[in-house]
Amino acid sequence: MAGCVALLALAALSGLFLLRLHDGPLGPLPGGVLVAGPLSEEPRPHWEGAGIGDTIELEVRPRAPWSVTTWAVVYAGNLYVAADFLNPVKRWPYFVLEDPAVEVRAAGRRYRCSATRVEDPSLVAALREAFARKYRLSPDGLAAHARVWFFRLEARPAAQTPAR
Repeated sequence: MAGCVALLALAALSGLFLLRLHDGPLGPLPGGVLVAGPLSEEPRPHWEGAGIGDTIELEVRPRAPWSVTTWAVVYAGNLYVAADFLNPVKRWPYFVLEDPAVEVRAAGRRYRCSATRVEDPSLVAALREAFARKYRLSPDGLAAHARVWFFRLEARPAAQTPAR
């Protein structure tokens, strides 16, 4: 029995390692560096026309890339992502606090960005409403009471891009 458990644990760890080699996340599973898609050099992307769908792929931690699929909203011309903590082991928001250099892939195109945590209570409230509208979340549901961090993503010049 102990041998089966050890074998399963080894298989799971091997699978997680292989996911890190994958071009971006694989559905809800985190992946590695975002590779595919042209890299935008726009100094200020027009997010409304960038093809921001239900989800985007977000790469964090440039020194050891970690990518996730996450929700995104364009609000007042800016792109925001939400990090809810319904999953208590979510790590990527902490990686962003350590290093705000991120990369976004939306509609097959990649954007170098810098992430800034939103802390203004009125903007946080407006973003909660914008995300609730987009994702049809109940105003009284579990998500309405979850701890959520929002990050504004702004284009980052190529000169500020860390080497891979």
